[in-house]
Amino acid sequence: MHMVNADAVTAESETCRYLLSQYVDEKPKHFAILKTADRLKDFSRTHLAGVVGAGIAYLQMIRDGYVWCDHFENLALDGSQPTKKSPDFVFSRRDDETVALTESKSTRGSSRPQFDGTVRRGYLEQVSPYLGMAVGTAVASHGFAIGSWMTSSTSAEIFVHHTASSSGSAGSSGEGSSDPTSVKRGNYLNAMSLLFGSDIAAAARSGRWTPVDAHFVTARWLGREWLLGIAAPNRLDDYDGVAVTLLDRPASSRSFNGFALDWEIARRFLWSLVPFTTGPNPLNNLPEIDARLIAEASRSEGAIFPDGFAVISNEADLEEISVRPLGQIKEGASIEEVSDLEPGLAHGQSHRWRVDSGMQWALREG
Repeated sequence: MHMVNADAVTAESETCRYLLSQYVDEKPKHFAILKTADRLKDFSRTHLAGVVGAGIAYLQMIRDGYVWCDHFENLALDGSQPTKKSPDFVFSRRDDETVALTESKSTRGSSRPQFDGTVRRGYLEQVSPYLGMAVGTAVASHGFAIGSWMTSSTSAEIFVHHTASSSGSAGSSGEGSSDPTSVKRGNYLNAMSLLFGSDIAAAARSGRWTPVDAHFVTARWLGREWLLGIAAPNRLDDYDGVAVTLLDRPASSRSFNGFALDWEIARRFLWSLVPFTTGPNPLNNLPEIDARLIAEASRSEGAIFPDGFAVISNEADLEEISVRPLGQIKEGASIEEVSDLEPGLAHGQSHRWRVDSGMQWALREG
Protein backbone atom coordinates (compact mmCIF):
# COMPACT_ATOMS: atom_id res chain seq x y z
CA MET A 1 0.00 0.00 0.00
CA HIS A 2 3.00 2.32 -0.08
CA MET A 3 2.78 5.40 -2.26
CA VAL A 4 3.55 5.12 -5.96
CA ASN A 5 3.67 7.78 -8.64
CA ALA A 6 0.16 8.15 -10.06
CA ASP A 7 1.54 9.09 -13.47
CA ALA A 8 2.97 5.61 -13.84
CA VAL A 9 -0.06 3.48 -12.98
CA THR A 10 -3.44 2.95 -14.54
CA ALA A 11 -6.53 4.59 -13.08
CA GLU A 12 -7.77 1.13 -12.13
CA SER A 13 -4.57 0.42 -10.17
CA GLU A 14 -4.81 3.73 -8.31
CA THR A 15 -8.48 3.07 -7.48
CA CYS A 16 -7.64 -0.36 -6.11
CA ARG A 17 -4.77 0.96 -4.02
CA TYR A 18 -6.93 3.74 -2.57
CA LEU A 19 -9.76 1.35 -1.68
CA LEU A 20 -7.33 -0.99 0.07
CA SER A 21 -5.78 1.83 2.05
CA GLN A 22 -9.22 2.92 3.30
CA TYR A 23 -10.87 -0.40 4.02
CA VAL A 24 -8.13 -2.90 4.86
CA ASP A 25 -6.08 -2.88 8.08
CA GLU A 26 -2.50 -4.08 7.46
CA LYS A 27 -1.76 -4.93 11.11
CA PRO A 28 -3.80 -8.11 11.78
CA LYS A 29 -2.38 -11.45 10.68
CA HIS A 30 -5.51 -12.42 8.74
CA PHE A 31 -6.82 -10.52 5.73
CA ALA A 32 -10.30 -9.00 5.94
CA ILE A 33 -12.19 -5.95 4.71
CA LEU A 34 -13.17 -3.60 7.55
CA LYS A 35 -16.78 -3.07 8.63
CA THR A 36 -16.46 0.58 7.57
CA ALA A 37 -16.82 -0.64 3.96
CA ASP A 38 -20.46 -1.41 4.74
CA ARG A 39 -21.17 2.30 4.46
CA LEU A 40 -20.30 2.26 0.76
CA LYS A 41 -23.07 2.29 -1.84
CA ASP A 42 -24.00 -1.19 -3.04
CA PHE A 43 -22.28 -0.73 -6.43
CA SER A 44 -19.10 0.49 -4.69
CA ARG A 45 -19.12 -2.50 -2.33
CA THR A 46 -19.40 -4.80 -5.33
CA HIS A 47 -16.49 -3.05 -7.05
CA LEU A 48 -14.33 -3.25 -3.92
CA ALA A 49 -14.99 -6.95 -3.50
CA GLY A 50 -14.31 -7.59 -7.19
CA VAL A 51 -10.93 -5.88 -7.42
CA VAL A 52 -9.75 -7.32 -4.10
CA GLY A 53 -10.92 -10.80 -5.08
CA ALA A 54 -9.05 -10.60 -8.39
CA GLY A 55 -5.86 -9.70 -6.54
CA ILE A 56 -6.31 -12.59 -4.11
CA ALA A 57 -6.91 -15.01 -6.99
CA TYR A 58 -3.69 -13.82 -8.66
CA LEU A 59 -1.67 -14.29 -5.46
CA GLN A 60 -3.18 -17.75 -4.93
CA MET A 61 -2.11 -18.84 -8.42
CA ILE A 62 1.40 -17.49 -7.81
CA ARG A 63 1.55 -19.41 -4.54
CA ASP A 64 0.52 -22.56 -6.43
CA GLY A 65 3.54 -22.27 -8.73
CA TYR A 66 2.29 -20.24 -11.69
CA VAL A 67 4.60 -17.49 -12.93
CA TRP A 68 3.13 -15.56 -15.89
CA CYS A 69 -0.36 -14.15 -16.38
CA ASP A 70 -2.38 -12.20 -18.94
CA HIS A 71 -6.00 -11.15 -19.17
CA PHE A 72 -8.16 -13.59 -21.11
CA GLU A 73 -9.55 -10.83 -23.33
CA ASN A 74 -6.04 -9.91 -24.53
CA LEU A 75 -5.53 -13.31 -26.16
CA ALA A 76 -7.08 -14.58 -29.38
CA LEU A 77 -9.30 -17.66 -29.15
CA ASP A 78 -8.78 -20.38 -31.74
CA GLY A 79 -12.35 -21.07 -32.74
CA SER A 80 -15.77 -19.70 -31.94
CA GLN A 81 -16.50 -18.72 -28.34
CA PRO A 82 -18.43 -21.64 -26.75
CA THR A 83 -20.34 -19.39 -24.36
CA LYS A 84 -20.95 -15.66 -23.79
CA LYS A 85 -19.21 -15.95 -20.44
CA SER A 86 -15.43 -16.19 -20.12
CA PRO A 87 -12.71 -16.49 -17.43
CA ASP A 88 -10.66 -13.59 -16.11
CA PHE A 89 -7.04 -14.73 -16.50
CA VAL A 90 -4.72 -17.10 -18.33
CA PHE A 91 -1.72 -18.42 -16.36
CA SER A 92 1.48 -20.16 -17.39
CA ARG A 93 4.05 -22.04 -15.32
CA ARG A 94 7.50 -23.43 -15.96
CA ASP A 95 7.93 -26.76 -17.73
CA ASP A 96 4.33 -26.72 -18.97
CA GLU A 97 3.51 -25.99 -22.61
CA THR A 98 -0.20 -25.63 -21.81
CA VAL A 99 -1.91 -22.89 -19.81
CA ALA A 100 -4.50 -22.62 -17.05
CA LEU A 101 -7.66 -20.52 -17.09
CA THR A 102 -8.73 -18.74 -13.92
CA GLU A 103 -12.01 -17.11 -12.93
CA SER A 104 -12.16 -14.88 -9.86
CA LYS A 105 -15.23 -14.71 -7.63
CA SER A 106 -15.74 -12.70 -4.45
CA THR A 107 -18.41 -11.75 -1.94
CA ARG A 108 -18.92 -9.69 1.18
CA GLY A 109 -22.44 -10.89 1.92
CA SER A 110 -23.10 -14.49 0.90
CA SER A 111 -23.03 -17.43 3.31
CA ARG A 112 -20.31 -20.04 2.89
CA PRO A 113 -22.56 -22.68 1.24
CA GLN A 114 -24.17 -20.12 -1.06
CA PHE A 115 -20.82 -18.72 -2.13
CA ASP A 116 -19.32 -22.18 -2.66
CA GLY A 117 -22.11 -22.79 -5.17
CA THR A 118 -21.29 -19.52 -6.90
CA VAL A 119 -17.63 -20.52 -7.27
CA ARG A 120 -18.63 -23.96 -8.58
CA ARG A 121 -20.86 -22.41 -11.25
CA GLY A 122 -18.02 -20.06 -12.15
CA TYR A 123 -15.84 -23.05 -12.97
CA LEU A 124 -18.54 -24.93 -14.88
CA GLU A 125 -19.81 -21.94 -16.88
CA GLN A 126 -16.71 -19.77 -17.40
CA VAL A 127 -13.70 -22.11 -17.29
CA SER A 128 -14.70 -25.63 -18.29
CA PRO A 129 -16.23 -24.74 -21.72
CA TYR A 130 -12.86 -23.41 -22.92
CA LEU A 131 -10.70 -26.38 -21.90
CA GLY A 132 -8.98 -28.01 -24.87
CA MET A 133 -9.10 -24.80 -26.90
CA ALA A 134 -6.09 -22.74 -27.95
CA VAL A 135 -5.98 -19.42 -26.12
CA GLY A 136 -3.32 -17.25 -27.71
CA THR A 137 -0.58 -19.67 -28.74
CA ALA A 138 -1.21 -22.29 -26.04
CA VAL A 139 -3.82 -24.93 -25.29
CA ALA A 140 -5.88 -24.44 -22.13
CA SER A 141 -5.55 -27.84 -20.46
CA HIS A 142 -6.95 -27.04 -17.00
CA GLY A 143 -8.40 -24.26 -14.93
CA PHE A 144 -9.59 -22.84 -11.64
CA ALA A 145 -12.41 -20.81 -10.15
CA ILE A 146 -11.04 -19.05 -7.06
CA GLY A 147 -13.49 -17.43 -4.71
CA SER A 148 -12.65 -14.91 -1.98
CA TRP A 149 -15.22 -15.13 0.84
CA MET A 150 -14.94 -11.82 2.69
CA THR A 151 -18.26 -11.69 4.55
CA SER A 152 -16.44 -11.89 7.88
CA SER A 153 -14.73 -8.71 9.10
CA THR A 154 -12.00 -10.67 10.93
CA SER A 155 -10.66 -13.10 8.31
CA ALA A 156 -11.21 -13.95 4.67
CA GLU A 157 -11.32 -17.47 3.19
CA ILE A 158 -10.60 -18.93 -0.24
CA PHE A 159 -12.82 -21.42 -2.08
CA VAL A 160 -11.33 -23.20 -5.13
CA HIS A 161 -13.00 -25.38 -7.75
CA HIS A 162 -10.62 -26.78 -10.36
CA THR A 163 -9.96 -29.35 -13.03
CA ALA A 164 -9.30 -32.84 -11.73
CA SER A 165 -5.57 -33.60 -11.53
CA SER A 166 -4.12 -35.61 -14.38
CA SER A 167 -1.69 -38.49 -13.91
CA GLY A 168 0.24 -37.26 -16.95
CA SER A 169 3.21 -34.96 -16.71
CA ALA A 170 2.92 -31.21 -17.07
CA GLY A 171 3.06 -30.07 -20.65
CA SER A 172 1.56 -33.22 -22.21
CA SER A 173 -1.64 -31.69 -23.51
CA GLY A 174 -2.40 -34.23 -26.19
CA GLU A 175 -4.06 -31.39 -28.12
CA GLY A 176 -1.41 -30.65 -30.74
CA SER A 177 1.12 -27.84 -30.70
CA SER A 178 1.07 -25.54 -27.69
CA ASP A 179 3.38 -22.68 -26.72
CA PRO A 180 2.74 -20.26 -23.82
CA THR A 181 4.79 -17.44 -25.40
CA SER A 182 1.70 -15.24 -25.86
CA VAL A 183 0.92 -15.35 -22.13
CA LYS A 184 4.52 -14.53 -21.20
CA ARG A 185 4.55 -11.65 -23.68
CA GLY A 186 1.27 -10.31 -22.32
CA ASN A 187 2.55 -10.63 -18.77
CA TYR A 188 5.49 -8.29 -19.45
CA LEU A 189 3.41 -5.92 -21.58
CA ASN A 190 1.18 -5.47 -18.53
CA ALA A 191 4.29 -4.87 -16.43
CA MET A 192 5.39 -2.20 -18.93
CA SER A 193 2.24 -0.19 -18.18
CA LEU A 194 3.48 0.16 -14.60
CA LEU A 195 7.11 0.70 -15.53
CA PHE A 196 6.65 3.27 -18.31
CA GLY A 197 2.96 4.14 -18.55
CA SER A 198 0.00 2.85 -20.52
CA ASP A 199 0.89 4.70 -23.76
CA ILE A 200 4.10 2.79 -24.33
CA ALA A 201 2.59 -0.53 -23.21
CA ALA A 202 -0.36 -0.16 -25.60
CA ALA A 203 1.91 0.85 -28.48
CA ALA A 204 4.22 -2.11 -27.83
CA ARG A 205 1.25 -4.50 -27.69
CA SER A 206 -0.01 -3.27 -31.08
CA GLY A 207 3.47 -3.31 -32.63
CA ARG A 208 3.63 0.49 -33.05
CA TRP A 209 6.65 0.77 -30.74
CA THR A 210 9.84 -1.19 -30.43
CA PRO A 211 12.71 -0.37 -28.06
CA VAL A 212 15.39 -0.11 -30.77
CA ASP A 213 16.12 3.59 -30.11
CA ALA A 214 15.17 3.66 -26.43
CA HIS A 215 17.46 4.00 -23.40
CA PHE A 216 16.74 2.31 -20.09
CA VAL A 217 17.77 3.08 -16.53
CA THR A 218 19.17 0.17 -14.50
CA ALA A 219 20.45 -0.25 -10.97
CA ARG A 220 21.66 -2.93 -8.57
CA TRP A 221 19.41 -3.91 -5.65
CA LEU A 222 19.81 -6.94 -3.39
CA GLY A 223 22.80 -8.03 -5.47
CA ARG A 224 20.86 -8.14 -8.74
CA GLU A 225 20.41 -5.74 -11.67
CA TRP A 226 17.00 -4.18 -12.30
CA LEU A 227 15.34 -2.17 -15.06
CA LEU A 228 13.80 0.83 -13.26
CA GLY A 229 10.38 2.26 -14.01
CA ILE A 230 10.43 5.95 -14.91
CA ALA A 231 7.44 8.11 -13.99
CA ALA A 232 5.70 10.33 -16.53
CA PRO A 233 7.58 9.26 -19.68
CA ASN A 234 6.88 11.09 -22.90
CA ARG A 235 3.86 10.16 -24.95
CA LEU A 236 4.56 8.17 -28.08
CA ASP A 237 4.44 10.91 -30.68
CA ASP A 238 5.86 9.83 -34.02
CA TYR A 239 8.25 11.92 -36.09
CA ASP A 240 8.56 10.51 -39.61
CA GLY A 241 7.57 7.11 -38.25
CA VAL A 242 10.30 7.02 -35.60
CA ALA A 243 9.07 6.79 -32.00
CA VAL A 244 10.47 9.20 -29.44
CA THR A 245 12.84 7.50 -27.02
CA LEU A 246 12.10 7.15 -23.34
CA LEU A 247 14.75 9.68 -22.35
CA ASP A 248 13.73 12.58 -24.57
CA ARG A 249 11.74 14.20 -21.77
CA PRO A 250 13.52 16.80 -19.58
CA ALA A 251 15.12 15.05 -16.61
CA SER A 252 13.51 17.29 -14.00
CA SER A 253 10.08 15.86 -14.83
CA ARG A 254 11.04 12.23 -14.33
CA SER A 255 11.55 10.10 -11.25
CA PHE A 256 11.88 6.44 -10.35
CA ASN A 257 8.32 5.28 -9.71
CA GLY A 258 9.05 2.31 -7.43
CA PHE A 259 8.48 -0.43 -10.02
CA ALA A 260 11.25 -2.54 -11.54
CA LEU A 261 11.88 -5.63 -13.65
CA ASP A 262 14.82 -8.00 -13.43
CA TRP A 263 17.29 -6.76 -16.07
CA GLU A 264 18.17 -10.18 -17.46
CA ILE A 265 14.47 -10.94 -17.95
CA ALA A 266 13.73 -7.43 -19.19
CA ARG A 267 16.31 -7.49 -21.97
CA ARG A 268 14.99 -10.83 -23.24
CA PHE A 269 11.47 -9.43 -23.29
CA LEU A 270 12.61 -6.23 -25.03
CA TRP A 271 14.34 -8.23 -27.73
CA SER A 272 11.12 -10.19 -28.25
CA LEU A 273 9.44 -6.91 -29.28
CA VAL A 274 11.92 -6.34 -32.11
CA PRO A 275 10.58 -7.71 -35.42
CA PHE A 276 12.65 -9.90 -37.74
CA THR A 277 15.01 -11.08 -34.99
CA THR A 278 16.59 -14.47 -35.60
CA GLY A 279 17.63 -17.24 -33.28
CA PRO A 280 15.83 -18.89 -30.35
CA ASN A 281 12.68 -17.39 -28.87
CA PRO A 282 13.93 -14.82 -26.30
CA LEU A 283 11.04 -15.74 -23.97
CA ASN A 284 12.10 -19.38 -23.72
CA ASN A 285 14.05 -20.47 -20.63
CA LEU A 286 13.65 -17.20 -18.75
CA PRO A 287 15.80 -16.95 -15.61
CA GLU A 288 14.18 -18.07 -12.36
CA ILE A 289 13.80 -15.77 -9.35
CA ASP A 290 15.19 -17.42 -6.24
CA ALA A 291 12.78 -17.83 -3.30
CA ARG A 292 15.48 -16.44 -1.01
CA LEU A 293 15.55 -13.21 -3.02
CA ILE A 294 11.76 -12.92 -2.80
CA ALA A 295 11.92 -13.32 0.99
CA GLU A 296 14.75 -10.79 1.26
CA ALA A 297 12.74 -8.22 -0.69
CA SER A 298 9.80 -8.68 1.66
CA ARG A 299 12.03 -7.98 4.65
CA SER A 300 13.18 -4.81 2.87
CA GLU A 301 9.62 -3.44 2.62
CA GLY A 302 9.52 -4.39 -1.06
CA ALA A 303 8.21 -7.26 -3.16
CA ILE A 304 9.57 -9.47 -5.94
CA PHE A 305 7.30 -11.77 -7.92
CA PRO A 306 8.36 -15.01 -9.65
CA ASP A 307 8.14 -13.37 -13.10
CA GLY A 308 10.85 -10.85 -12.11
CA PHE A 309 8.58 -7.86 -11.51
CA ALA A 310 9.41 -5.93 -8.33
CA VAL A 311 8.18 -3.12 -6.12
CA ILE A 312 11.11 -1.31 -4.49
CA SER A 313 10.75 0.73 -1.32
CA ASN A 314 11.74 4.40 -1.32
CA GLU A 315 14.21 3.50 1.42
CA ALA A 316 16.03 0.91 -0.70
CA ASP A 317 19.74 1.35 -1.39
CA LEU A 318 20.17 1.40 -5.19
CA GLU A 319 23.71 1.09 -6.55
CA GLU A 320 25.48 1.34 -9.90
CA ILE A 321 22.74 3.35 -11.60
CA SER A 322 23.32 3.35 -15.37
CA VAL A 323 21.63 4.22 -18.66
CA ARG A 324 21.69 1.60 -21.41
CA PRO A 325 20.42 1.49 -24.98
CA LEU A 326 18.93 -1.65 -26.48
CA GLY A 327 22.14 -2.19 -28.43
CA GLN A 328 23.80 -3.12 -25.15
CA ILE A 329 21.07 -5.55 -24.16
CA LYS A 330 21.84 -8.20 -26.76
CA GLU A 331 23.40 -11.39 -25.43
CA GLY A 332 27.19 -11.27 -25.42
CA ALA A 333 27.47 -7.50 -25.92
CA SER A 334 29.79 -5.56 -23.66
CA ILE A 335 28.14 -3.11 -21.26
CA GLU A 336 29.91 -0.03 -19.95
CA GLU A 337 28.87 0.59 -16.38
CA VAL A 338 28.54 4.15 -15.10
CA SER A 339 28.73 3.66 -11.34
CA ASP A 340 30.04 7.03 -10.12
CA LEU A 341 26.95 8.88 -8.88
CA GLU A 342 28.59 12.23 -8.13
CA PRO A 343 27.59 15.15 -10.39
CA GLY A 344 29.75 15.41 -13.48
CA LEU A 345 30.13 14.24 -17.04
CA ALA A 346 30.26 10.62 -18.09
CA HIS A 347 32.77 9.38 -20.63
CA GLY A 348 31.99 9.75 -24.31
CA GLN A 349 28.27 10.00 -25.09
CA SER A 350 27.06 7.92 -22.16
CA HIS A 351 24.93 9.29 -19.34
CA ARG A 352 25.37 9.87 -15.63
CA TRP A 353 22.65 10.01 -13.02
CA ARG A 354 22.66 11.34 -9.49
CA VAL A 355 20.12 10.60 -6.75
CA ASP A 356 18.65 13.03 -4.25
CA SER A 357 16.54 12.22 -1.18
CA GLY A 358 13.32 12.47 -3.15
CA MET A 359 14.37 9.67 -5.53
CA GLN A 360 14.57 12.14 -8.45
CA TRP A 361 16.84 11.18 -11.29
CA ALA A 362 18.89 14.02 -12.83
CA LEU A 363 20.43 13.39 -16.24
CA ARG A 364 23.70 14.88 -17.45
CA GLU A 365 24.72 14.45 -21.07
CA GLY A 366 28.32 13.71 -22.02
